[in-house]
Amino acid sequence: MKHYLLIGASSGIAQALISIFQEKPDAQLVSISRNKLVTLSSQHIHFMSDYSAASVREIASSLIASERLFDYVLFFNGTLHHNQMMPEKQVTQFSEEYYHHLTASNVYPHMRWFAELPRLLCRDSIAKIIILSARIGSIADNRSGGWYSYRMTKAALNMAAKTFSLELNRPKSRAKVILFHPGTTDTALSKPFQKNIAKEKLFTPHFVAQRLSALCDTEIEHTDIDFIDWQFNPIQW
Repeated sequence: MKHYLLIGASSGIAQALISIFQEKPDAQLVSISRNKLVTLSSQHIHFMSDYSAASVREIASSLIASERLFDYVLFFNGTLHHNQMMPEKQVTQFSEEYYHHLTASNVYPHMRWFAELPRLLCRDSIAKIIILSARIGSIADNRSGGWYSYRMTKAALNMAAKTFSLELNRPKSRAKVILFHPGTTDTALSKPFQKNIAKEKLFTPHFVAQRLSALCDTEIEHTDIDFIDWQFNPIQW
């Protein structure tokens, strides 16, 4: 059996991936989201969480008590816009409120789970931790400017994941961290920005979920961390 932990499981991509995994007889799923999800099989357990430190610790302790260790952990948490708050086109539009809102979604839940993950990972094989990030978090790849808050929070997430990967592997835990850029996907996150996206470059959640499923099954040379796109090509940091 393969054990999967999906964090941020109410996202469109996560929901598509759950549908794929539920077709696999050897997939045991644990999903976590702010909203209640319908579980379609006895192999799928769901927890609701507000991603506070207390909630994360409580769920992690419950999983430890039930002796659940995971071969794969996938993060889907992330926010781009909220109400009237949209990405900045220039620095004069920078809003501390907007920046803090994105940080609370794009960084803090990951950090709280990073603190719990070492005791939740399978020790019989190389566990994979796959984190949905974005190419826009790359400093080297920034050629158009703008989007200050989103760029900064994704860059912060990338640095957090890199630092965590080094700590995680210090005691030779044999874990692999992968930052994954899904491309522009037809979900609520990208809806306001799809107008100028070519049809062939706007991916369905199911397509991205298929790529994530393939990534779980792909043998990757063991390094601490990779930053890759949906084609599994490396992205500059």
